[in-house]
Amino acid sequence: MGQSRELSPYRWVIEGLLLLALLSQTLVWLAPAAILPPIAKDLGITLKSGGLIISIIALFIAIFSFGGALIAERLGVLRTMLYGVWLMAAGAILSGYVAGFVALLGCRVVEGLGFGLMVAPTGALVVEWFGEKEWAYINTVNYSCSYAGIAVAFGLTASLYTRFGSWHGAMIVYGAVVAVVALLWTVLGREPARTVAVEPADTDVPPAQHGGAPLGEVFAMRPVILVAMAFSFAMWVFQLYTAFLPSFFVSYRGMTLDQAAHVTSILPIAGIFGAFGGGMLTTVTGLRKPFLWPVMTLMLLGCIGSVLSPTAAMLSVALVAFGVGASAHLGAMATLVMELPDMTPARVGAALALVFGMGYGFAFLSPVVGGALADHFGLEAVLLATLVMQPVAIVSFFLLPETGPGRVQVAPAIAPGA
Repeated sequence: MGQSRELSPYRWVIEGLLLLALLSQTLVWLAPAAILPPIAKDLGITLKSGGLIISIIALFIAIFSFGGALIAERLGVLRTMLYGVWLMAAGAILSGYVAGFVALLGCRVVEGLGFGLMVAPTGALVVEWFGEKEWAYINTVNYSCSYAGIAVAFGLTASLYTRFGSWHGAMIVYGAVVAVVALLWTVLGREPARTVAVEPADTDVPPAQHGGAPLGEVFAMRPVILVAMAFSFAMWVFQLYTAFLPSFFVSYRGMTLDQAAHVTSILPIAGIFGAFGGGMLTTVTGLRKPFLWPVMTLMLLGCIGSVLSPTAAMLSVALVAFGVGASAHLGAMATLVMELPDMTPARVGAALALVFGMGYGFAFLSPVVGGALADHFGLEAVLLATLVMQPVAIVSFFLLPETGPGRVQVAPAIAPGA
């Protein structure tokens, strides 16, 4: 990015903090999905309203992803990250003490606000602290950790509910965990030292380095828009399935709540391996596109199988395919955005805010619309019908340029003078 610099060993402390933050985000977001039936019963609400408990957080993630990018431009990425993680902790803790549906939604709004503020700083901190050759590795580990949070949400929440005899107890435990993460960020978080050796200035320095508005600039970048479209339509499908698969297994497959949570936990566990494996492969090959649209196709097949599989073995295979397909693209996607021409830390943060902001906006609408339709047409029909969204993600990723260093190796040779 026009600069040569020494990389501080403290970047690994920052990476540890990022891993804890990313795990906390997905844990807090999707924990209620694992015990949605008892929450809905306790609050006296319908499946549609239960979907809103999951999706309301996504709406405010979407809104404050953009807000986080703007705040980071003015206050810095570290301060914005601190605001975000403390707000998320406060919302999670308070959700364990509320007794009504509206009050719970209010807590989820606070959680979504905090989550959203953390989106832009996460990408900007990676670019600021790490060298370009490390980005693919770091993105791989980071997104694997996000799926670890989902695995904990589906694998542990039902057990906590059983242990405490109430969903409130599980929420308090998770809130306390996030509060510890927020405290660690407060004590250990820091901005990188600005001891960089800047190469001679030239007329080609991107405008964002001279005080431009990165969020406005990335709206004009076609590849960023394509990434945002792909991620958004995939998130519609992913959020609907993760919100309602446990309820589907209980209602249509005759499973108990614990059985449904256990089976559904296959998806995020596969997602951990998918995110890690896809990230490692995109790093080793130096290519990004082979780990974008093909894995979206795998996700589509996994979704179909998770609804229609007639046996437990086939269902497990389908959930593995779904989990791998939904996660293996994340490292390549984030790295591709970072590698686009004329990117700066501010632009990377703004671009990822746009991508995730749109994605979480779709994630908000998905369970609300899906829950309402399920009340009329049945959950199975809605789960299958929503898959018309997935080909949009596949095509959008297919249209992206290849940005990885491996593109030079696969390009056709051109003879001199040709």
